Amino acid sequence: MKNFITGVFTLMAMSFSFAQSNIDVTAQIGNLNIATVDQTGFLNINSLAQDGNRNTADIDQIGALNVNTAESIGNRNSIEVDQTGLGNTNDVSQLGNRNAAVTWQLGAFNSTEQTQIGRRNETSSIQLGVGNAVVQYQDGRRNDASAIQLGNDNDAYQIQLGRRNMAIGLQVGSDNLLAQYQDGNDNSAVHDQVGNDNIAASAQIGDSNMALGVQVGNSNQLYQLQLGDSNTAIDVQMGNNNFTWVAQSGDSHIHVGTQMGNGNSMVINQSN
Repeated sequence: MKNFITGVFTLMAMSFSFAQSNIDVTAQIGNLNIATVDQTGFLNINSLAQDGNRNTADIDQIGALNVNTAESIGNRNSIEVDQTGLGNTNDVSQLGNRNAAVTWQLGAFNSTEQTQIGRRNETSSIQLGVGNAVVQYQDGRRNDASAIQLGNDNDAYQIQLGRRNMAIGLQVGSDNLLAQYQDGNDNSAVHDQVGNDNIAASAQIGDSNMALGVQVGNSNQLYQLQLGDSNTAIDVQMGNNNFTWVAQSGDSHIHVGTQMGNGNSMVINQSN
């Protein structure tokens, strides 16, 4: 009986020790790949795969229940992940060569998903707060996407198809929604949201289009659609409950819109 009781306590101790443990699974297939993983806390989980040559990965997890899943398939890709807090998740996938992905998470229950297919693409996600979400997808070459979230429950989605596109999103506050879609080459989209419950969405199909938006306040809505080449849309909303719709079809249109106050509505259609 004494041995039985001793065995039970030993099993309990082992179970408790396991519950406090971090988990890492790293696989490297190829040559000259480098992976550095640092985990501090309990039940942080890292899964990393490098398939190719000269890929690098630097993973840092501090806290509890953070999860990172990352893969680089190709050559000379780089991944940098810093997770500090509770229950943050990051999922990054790179297929191609010389792509770079960066994720910084400070807080709780933030999520980032970044996918890159092609060459020399760059993506970054910075989240400080609780419950923020970033999804970024790139398929092509030399695309650049970055998202910064400071606050709670913000959502950012950025998709880039083509070459040399740039998408930047900044969200400061809570419950903001940002969506940016680019299909073509040399497009740029930059949107800043400061406040709560703002919505900004832009879609660019063509080449060399530019969409800029700034929202300062609450519950503003901004929609920009560009179908063609070399179109420009610049919109500023300062106040609450403002609405802007901009549709540009064709080439070389220019729109500059400003709303200062509350409850304004603007609908712009340009075509040629």
